[in-house]
Amino acid sequence: MTPEEIDYLEIEKVYKKLSPYIIKTPVVKNSSYLDDFFNTNLFLKLEFLQHSGCFKARGAINNVLNLTDDEKKNGITAVSAGNHAIASSYAADKFSIKNKIFLYDSANQYRLNKVKSLNANLFLTDPHSAFKETEKASKIDGYYFIHPFDGKFTIQGTASLGFEICQQIENIDNIIISVGGGGLIAGVGSIIRQKFPHCKIIGVEPEGAKGLSDSIKNNKPLTKVNINSIADSLCAPLHMPYSFSICKNVINQMVTVSDQEMKKSMKFMFEHFKVALEPACVAGIAALTGHLKNKFQNQNTLIILCGSNIDMQNWTELTRDQ
Repeated sequence: MTPEEIDYLEIEKVYKKLSPYIIKTPVVKNSSYLDDFFNTNLFLKLEFLQHSGCFKARGAINNVLNLTDDEKKNGITAVSAGNHAIASSYAADKFSIKNKIFLYDSANQYRLNKVKSLNANLFLTDPHSAFKETEKASKIDGYYFIHPFDGKFTIQGTASLGFEICQQIENIDNIIISVGGGGLIAGVGSIIRQKFPHCKIIGVEPEGAKGLSDSIKNNKPLTKVNINSIADSLCAPLHMPYSFSICKNVINQMVTVSDQEMKKSMKFMFEHFKVALEPACVAGIAALTGHLKNKFQNQNTLIILCGSNIDMQNWTELTRDQ
């Protein structure tokens, strides 16, 4: 059963509220050559063109739009390997809200510079203690914590992406979504399921960060995930009950991809589309050339290219030998 706060009509209201602050990113239909290559009618949702370079802006902004006056005065805090930190910094800067943004000390220089460029009050933190640091800022200092992949307003933000897709395509047989903490597939999947009940919703995780796959197998969200992947945006250290409860009800299939497959897909996307995308963004492409190859003939398949915050130096290093 769909939670009331992510009912299709409720998300339509959320989308209208969000619309002045987000980019309606395009859905692109591929050429017949690439349809033949992937053996499906392939559509790409170019969400990497979103403000802050990632879908995370939707959840961050939706949280801010729902703050009380006192909460706005107190400020916001957020934590991530990069994309959510950038999105929350963007939202704080956009609405002139004080903030404490925690970024993993393993984040690449591009993401570090991007957070700084948005006038964020930046703190570098160890990934293993990152959530504790953020909780401290929230509980002790009174900052409102914008969760990267959990909570009503964050999931409504990702659901707005699903709603937007529903306005842009007449029919989807399969949708392939990169998975980190599970917030993106929870929000998008819940809306797609309501609009296109027959659609197969497929999540893709790195082999070295398959926390949601394991959580579903165990029928409970894992509180500690062993992570080791180049797709740091998908390396969630834990999963949460709320988003997990949605995920397990909307996901039809989870697949994993290797770092090598993502590197090859990064190179493929540059060669065919002239875009330099981070590993997390191409996980769906990697899946469609790997575990899902030749599974969706004569069907409409949509992949969300969820975001890309990577500099050319790191991109080149990752793809050099492909």
